[in-house]
Amino acid sequence: MDEIVIEAQPRTTLGKKVRALRRTGATPIHVYGRDMEPASLQADTHAVVQALNEVGFTTPLTVKVNGDAHFVIVREVQRHPVSDLLLHVDFMAVSRTERREASVPLHFEGEPPAAREEGAMLSEDLHELVLEALPTDMPAALTVDVGMLADADSVIHASDIALPPGVTLVTEPDALVARIVFRRIAEEAPGAEVVEGEEGAAEAEGAEGTPAEGAPSEGA
Repeated sequence: MDEIVIEAQPRTTLGKKVRALRRTGATPIHVYGRDMEPASLQADTHAVVQALNEVGFTTPLTVKVNGDAHFVIVREVQRHPVSDLLLHVDFMAVSRTERREASVPLHFEGEPPAAREEGAMLSEDLHELVLEALPTDMPAALTVDVGMLADADSVIHASDIALPPGVTLVTEPDALVARIVFRRIAEEAPGAEVVEGEEGAAEAEGAEGTPAEGAPSEGA
């Protein structure tokens, strides 16, 4: 992937006045990190949205302002709860040479042959893996091919997912990512009530040993 760059400008509009800033097509952003003074900036909204769509929360990008270049990752994105309008973005500066941990989302694709059996269904147990890598090596997402679930006993563990060079798995290798589970199919008589578990067993036992209300007891 080519380097993604956001051209930004210093921001003097703060507080409630940022609403007017957004109406001009600019989004307030904030850049902070070790060995730097936090910077309140603004950038073209279209450019920010396009960058966010490409990098997610793991891939680094560069924010340039007044000749300075900040190597950053997305830390927090604020959107309007109703309109989903982009309100504010926080970027955190990171080192190009320091390995870091990140939660990388999993994208499931394919169709598991084992799920074609009656009552079978795919269970996605994990939706992200924690990885360690240099910022430039960290993937934005990982693909999980569930087509390898060929039979009912098949499972996909974290260690089964291929990682790019230079990337280390932090999540437990034996952690379940995907598997086949079976729905319980109960055959019921029309109008019959099925009671499951210990509570149901107790109710059934009580129904057998306790006279119905209003019925004569033994020896009466």
